[in-house]
Amino acid sequence: MINMEITIAEFVPTLNEYVDVHIKNPDPEIKIKVDDFCDFPGPENCQSKIEEIKKKKRNSLLNSFNKRVDDVIMLNRYALHQYNINAEKIAPLFKNYDEQHGGMFSTIYDEHDETKVDCARMGFINFNCVCELLTAKKIADEGLIIHLWATIEQFVKRAIIIMGGEEKEMPFKWHELKRLSTKNGINLESLPSYAIINEIRVVNNKIKHLYIVDDELCKYPGFEKYKGKKMNLVDYRTHEYALATYHFMNRLVMFMGPIISYAPDRIID
Repeated sequence: MINMEITIAEFVPTLNEYVDVHIKNPDPEIKIKVDDFCDFPGPENCQSKIEEIKKKKRNSLLNSFNKRVDDVIMLNRYALHQYNINAEKIAPLFKNYDEQHGGMFSTIYDEHDETKVDCARMGFINFNCVCELLTAKKIADEGLIIHLWATIEQFVKRAIIIMGGEEKEMPFKWHELKRLSTKNGINLESLPSYAIINEIRVVNNKIKHLYIVDDELCKYPGFEKYKGKKMNLVDYRTHEYALATYHFMNRLVMFMGPIISYAPDRIID
């Protein structure tokens, strides 16, 4: 498939949509996540006022986080919905237009030469329209990644406050947040889905600063073939990123205290 091909985008599912689709999926990896999503802060019967308050705070934290990520996904979906409408109409027209010009435009685009692409966009309005369409989709996906990371940072800080009480100075750097979380009893790196969360962090930073696929990004799946190129060429794993975001925060909140599980075959000690 050439990079210039205009395809229909598949929507990233919200948490409830994912669970509804996979609730009976026997795949072990999927089942673990679905079962984890059936866990909620406990205990069922609080033995003290302090325990009840902490349970409520954990529930509120998890609910707020899930809704925030749902909202971020819906924003991405609105953009992709319009993209799909346009793509369905433009794709066959551009295919014919490109063929009439001997495949010139797809060739220019696939060479990944920014100067050539920019010149062609200025000279050919139809090519420019297609580039605008593809770029808009990429920006929508990059916006999703940026918002996912911002949400992770915000809610990890809120979780730390619940774990250890009010912090006079909450750090802004991720490695300092990890150290503070460990100090309060939870090593973030030990949580399921952390590896993908760390990838989201790196991708977020590269989008906002360098916007080039460098050696650090090439350590992650799907980036190595774009080494040295602009990131607008990358096919981001947005579905995997969103699922990992939900899962990471779910496990963080569960590690903060007792659990009530509604997974049918899960036993909580």
